[in-house]
Amino acid sequence: MQNMKEFRVAKCLVDGKINEYAIFADGSRKKIIQTDDKYGKYFEVDNELNTDCKSLLRFSYSGRIKDAVEMIRNGNGDCISSMKFIGRIDKVLYFLDRRIGEELRQKSLEGWKNAKFGWAIECGNKNSFLGYSTLNKKNERISVFDKDRSPMVFDTKESADEYVEYLIERSKYYAKRLVNNLCGITDEKERDKIIDNAIDEIENDTKTKFSIISDFTFDMLTGNCEPKSSEYSLDEMGYKVIQHII
Repeated sequence: MQNMKEFRVAKCLVDGKINEYAIFADGSRKKIIQTDDKYGKYFEVDNELNTDCKSLLRFSYSGRIKDAVEMIRNGNGDCISSMKFIGRIDKVLYFLDRRIGEELRQKSLEGWKNAKFGWAIECGNKNSFLGYSTLNKKNERISVFDKDRSPMVFDTKESADEYVEYLIERSKYYAKRLVNNLCGITDEKERDKIIDNAIDEIENDTKTKFSIISDFTFDMLTGNCEPKSSEYSLDEMGYKVIQHII
C-alpha cells in the first residue's frame, strides 16, 4: 500500500490567525487542517499530477477528475469531495485519523476501480457566471435541458487539443470570409443580408443552429463585423480541455 508523503502537524501564524497546518518534509506548500463534523480533522490535498499548467491552478482538480482518482490510488488522499457551484468543484481529502481515512479510501478505490477516463472540451463565455459547458458530438454546448448530454470524448489530450485548433481555424475561415464579403458594402440592408447568409452557411455546414463555431466566429468580430484583432483571436469566448469520466 502506498502512503501519503511525510508530513507533521504544527500550529502556524498566518494572516494574524493561529491554525493547525500539515507541513510536508519535501517542502511543498503547507495545508490548513480543517474539521468535518462526521469524520474529524483533514486537509485538502494538492493536485501533484497536473504537469500541463504552470500557474497555481495546477494544484486544483478543476477539469482533472482522473488526477483526483489517481492521487487516491497512489495513497495521497482518501476521498473526493464534490460540489456543484458555477461548474463542478472537486477536492481530494486526507484525514488525520487513519482508521477513518483508510475506510474512506477503500470505499473510494472500490467505487472507482472500473472507471475509465478520456478527454472532453468545455467552451463558454469567460465572463459568464454559468461557467463553461461541455461540447457534444455536434459541436454544441450541452445544456441541462438537453435530453442527450453525451459529450464528445477523445482518447488523448493531444487529440482534443488538435480538435480545438480545428474549431478555431474553421471559425477564422468564416470570420475572414464575412469580413471580405462586407468590404466596401455600406447599405445596411445589403450588409444584413450578407451577415444572414454567413449565419446560414455556418448552420448548413455544421448541421445545427447552435454550433460553437458560430459562437467563435462572431466572438472574433465586433458588432459591425470587423475583426477585433489582426489574428482573429477569440475575445470573450474561451475553452478548456478537461478529463472526463467515460
